[in-house]
Amino acid sequence: MHESTTAQKNYIKPPALLKGGTIGIIAPSGRVNRDQLQEGITWLTSRGMKVVLGKHLEKAYRYFAGTDQERAEDFQEMFQNNAVDAIICARGGVGAARIIPLLDPQKLAQSPKILVGSSDITSLLLYLNTSFGWVTFHGPMVATMFGNAPSLEMETAFFDLLAGKIQDMRYKNVSTLRGGHTEGILTGGCLTLICTSIGTAYEMNTDDKILFLEDINEAPFRLDRMLSYLKSLHKFDRVKGVIFGQMPGCHPEDLPEIINDILGEYHFPILFGFPSGHGDGTATLPIGLPIHLNGDDSALKTLEPAVRLKTK
Repeated sequence: MHESTTAQKNYIKPPALLKGGTIGIIAPSGRVNRDQLQEGITWLTSRGMKVVLGKHLEKAYRYFAGTDQERAEDFQEMFQNNAVDAIICARGGVGAARIIPLLDPQKLAQSPKILVGSSDITSLLLYLNTSFGWVTFHGPMVATMFGNAPSLEMETAFFDLLAGKIQDMRYKNVSTLRGGHTEGILTGGCLTLICTSIGTAYEMNTDDKILFLEDINEAPFRLDRMLSYLKSLHKFDRVKGVIFGQMPGCHPEDLPEIINDILGEYHFPILFGFPSGHGDGTATLPIGLPIHLNGDDSALKTLEPAVRLKTK
């Protein structure tokens, strides 16, 4: 049965990123490896992009890329920099949620822009999406992915989505745990960060949503615990569909049985092994945008451009 989304169209798309555009690079979480960062910058410039670096980008404070205030300053200033078309995080790690109380939401709300990241950056993607209704992007980061010989498939998916092209996402090794078709607004990110967002101002609303969940290096019993926790909070009661990532280091061969056990009472489509975030990170996913989930063909499709196309 084909379900159509009932979600209201109250989301805000950031302006598109086109070739020759300017990308701002920041590190809101963990400290950055300088060599990997430079490799990622070189890759972006070789693709015709201009680059602006956060002034605190290469700092280190304990395991963070600078103090909370420094990382928040880079984040805020990059959104207010009119020369910057899109912002890509250098890496994940830990600490993104710590900068949220230091941000100025009134100023941020005036400058919707593309923000791309994954892992710990989930907190910021959800914050901008829940606070302002912005479409944000769960995707590859500068030092950890673009700095590590990205595939042509990753490159094409990234630039095409951010330029406003409709995406038909079909990847090998994605499996269907439960078939069916559905449509809904996409939300989600790193499962650990989603769980730690519960009770905060940026806790995600899963009603009528398609939920994406991924993580890395978590024992199956911990994933069982986190999924059971979300279930106890009724986060799956009105979900339209669920997509799991590749889950590297999480014994992915054991997870389908756990997922089916915990989510067996529901009837929505479920995919497993979708390559966004941890793993090979091929796909860039638009958080806050309507998508179609084809559980019978293990595929996703955006229903409209993820960005606001620039008019001449």
